[in-house]
Order: sequence, then structure tokens, then C-alpha cells
Amino acid sequence: MPTRRALVALPAALATMAALPSPGKAASWPERPLRWLVGFPPGGAPDLLTRILAQRLEAELGQPVVVENRPGAAGNLAAAALARAAPDGLTFGTLFAATLAVNRHVYRSLPFDPRRDFALISEFARFPSAVMVHPSVPVSSVAELGAWMRAQAAPPICATPGAGVIPHLATEMLLRRLETRCELVHYRGNPDALRDLAAGRAQVMVDAFPTALPLVRDGRARAVAVTSPRRSPLTPDLPAVAETLPGFETASWLAVGAPAGLPEAVAARLSAAVMAATRDPDTARRFATLGAEAIGSTREELATRVAAEDERWGELVRAAGITAD
Repeated sequence: MPTRRALVALPAALATMAALPSPGKAASWPERPLRWLVGFPPGGAPDLLTRILAQRLEAELGQPVVVENRPGAAGNLAAAALARAAPDGLTFGTLFAATLAVNRHVYRSLPFDPRRDFALISEFARFPSAVMVHPSVPVSSVAELGAWMRAQAAPPICATPGAGVIPHLATEMLLRRLETRCELVHYRGNPDALRDLAAGRAQVMVDAFPTALPLVRDGRARAVAVTSPRRSPLTPDLPAVAETLPGFETASWLAVGAPAGLPEAVAARLSAAVMAATRDPDTARRFATLGAEAIGSTREELATRVAAEDERWGELVRAAGITAD
């Protein structure tokens, strides 16, 4: 005989089941506009690239895709909202390298479990970072930057777009390899951090190409290196950090995710749509103008990348004692 608790929970369970698309309905999905959550403010690299892809995805799916920014806590606020959303195929989001492979090592408590709470759909963009300084800093190379930082009476200020994000970890990795230190200041996203770098309130910043390059091109910051293993075609005169510090390499990447429990038929259709939209030549061209590579991975390829990055960044976080709580 059912328990009282089971009887109380039955209506909610039935309502949830009714909201999920059946395998037969997956062919007509989506029947309503879609909501796409992004964990950083408008104007940052994740937002810019997401909106380019969202435009193309509307044509693939035949429905409007509404991008909703929920900045804060290195993408954790948006990720938590995504994890709590109904797996009905109507809500998905941009998941960052930090969300999936870093934050569980950095935060003592997370409002979601990156290993269980998401259906991984596709990696859609990857981009290196630029190591930048304020124009008043008299350096033009990674070696000179290390020497200048070590010579300062007080540690210079290094801005990051948020605690635990890949540019933060790239900064920590750079400091360890240069055997120097700085005062790390974590912002709620790229725009505020870049604003303080341009104003001279911060002296050093490692930031993603899509948002770093406009500042460099305007002369409000000077780039001294790129974090990819080789020079970028967008900035062929800019050395790679690895030319001075062999083996140095970091990249940020973005993926589409949905709440765990998404029906397989819907996950497969969404994955195929994201892959087609990302691999569209116009999307790839627009990504490239921002310094990003269009990827369009399979779900299996994304799962493999998450596992490898989780191991890599976990080792750095433990070695450097990085926390964000």
C-alpha cells in the first residue's frame, strides 16, 4: 500500500512527467521559444559568442532563442538555475570550462554537481587568452613582465574576470612559472575588469581573446603574449607564452548544456542543431573575428574533454591552494 509521503508526492511527479516531451513528440520539438542562460554579463566573450550562435540556432530549430544573462560567482548562478530547470527541452545554457571542470575544485560548496546535473550537448567555441598590461607598464615581453613584477616594492594588481575562471587559473599558472606574485582582484565579468585595466587601476590581466583584442587594438592595453601553444593567426606578431615558458598553454571553451534528464531524442536533436549551427561557415567567420575557434563537437567528444580538463585543473588548484569561498 502506498505511504502517505508517496501519495503526497504523486501529483508533483505526474505533473513533471506530463511536462516532459515523449519520444513521439521529439520530432516536433521545439514547439515554443527557447531560453538560453549565460552566466556572465552582456558584452563578455561568453555572451558575444552565445548570441552569435543563438541567431544561427533559431534558423536550425525554427523557434526564437532568448538569451538570458545571469552573471555572478564565475558562472555558478546561471549553472545552478540550469540544473534546477525542468528537463523539458525548453531551457539550456552556456556552460564554461570553469563550470564543468574547475569550480568543483575551487569552491567548497556548489549549488549543483557538474558531474551529474547536466546533459552535455556540444562544445561550440574555444579561444586563447592574451597576457596584457596597462600602457604605463614598461614591458613588451613575458620575460620583461616577470622581471618588472619582481622588482616592484608592492605586488602589482592583476585583474581577473572572476575567481576560478580559466583566465584566473592562467594568471596563477603564469605567476608560478615566472616565480613572482601579484594582488589578484576578481571581478564579476570581463567588462568591469577590462575597464579597470584601461584606467590603470589594475596593471596586469590575462583575458580571453574575444574581449581582450578590442582593448589592445584601441591602445588602452598592451598585449605581450598569447596563451595558445603557438602564435594566433589573428595576431601573428604576438609571441606565445610557450616561446618563453615551454609547455605553457591555456584555453577557454564554451559548451551547450541542458538539465540532466533531458530525453535522449531531444538531446540528440539539440546536439545536431548546435553542431550544424557552429559549423556553418558564417558562424565560424564571425567567431574568428572575435578570436575564437568554432568547434561543434559531439556529445562524446565534449564528455572526454571535460574529464581531461577536470583532472588538469584540479591538479593546479590543489598545488596552488586556490579557493573562491
